[in-house]
Amino acid sequence: MRNAKRRLKPDLEEPPRAASQELVPWGGEHVDVDRFWAESWIDLLNRQRWLSKKLKLETAPWQVDQNAGIIQFERKDGALVTAPVQIIGAWNPRTSIFRWGWDHPMVVQRLRNDAERTRWFGDKHGLEELTQKSFKTDEQNAWQMTALAMKVNGAHGVYRAPTDGPVIFMTLGEPKVKKK
Repeated sequence: MRNAKRRLKPDLEEPPRAASQELVPWGGEHVDVDRFWAESWIDLLNRQRWLSKKLKLETAPWQVDQNAGIIQFERKDGALVTAPVQIIGAWNPRTSIFRWGWDHPMVVQRLRNDAERTRWFGDKHGLEELTQKSFKTDEQNAWQMTALAMKVNGAHGVYRAPTDGPVIFMTLGEPKVKKK
């Protein structure tokens, strides 16, 4: 999976908050689902803003090594940014179908963990769209599924990676920057 175009964050204004806040994964307990959904979107906006400001990845070419479980960005200033990665799902803009990473044949098993945990959250709370292999939806909802996956798994952020086919939504672990 490689491409030079991408969008790192939704373009909405929210005040930034500390990136380390609320990085605790969901512990398996029952939660107020409506509140959890809302908090996941707010967390996404805040973390994406923080990652964008800190890492400056908007125009950096990217590459995922599924065997290593790492996403890598090569910034214009020569810095290399890497982070652990999990593939949440793929949304096809031509068909409007979102397919979960836990069922996608192109996703290796070790990169399905966050998607699997999100499915478990869906099972526990009776949320059908988290437990269906695929469903018809728009890109906004694909973002919302990924925001929820980020919160369920305590991820550091999300990356929206377009390819020649579908748009891949991924959660990111803690990023590391190596300057040349």
